[in-house]
Amino acid sequence: MKWLSLSGAAEYIDVSNDTISRRAVPWQDEPTLGRVRWKYLKLGEGTRQERRYCVEDLDALLVTA
Repeated sequence: MKWLSLSGAAEYIDVSNDTISRRAVPWQDEPTLGRVRWKYLKLGEGTRQERRYCVEDLDALLVTA
């Protein structure tokens, strides 16, 4: 599974950060139509955990938009 930061997710589907934030839901096993799941992920040693957004959900938003 591929993950993006908030700004990366917004840029990926050409919307504002606020749009991503409004559609964001905490991680669950099954996707929800019109929502983007996120997880706190630590991308490397010595880095802090940050929200990362699921690219598969972003792709699904593009199809339904």
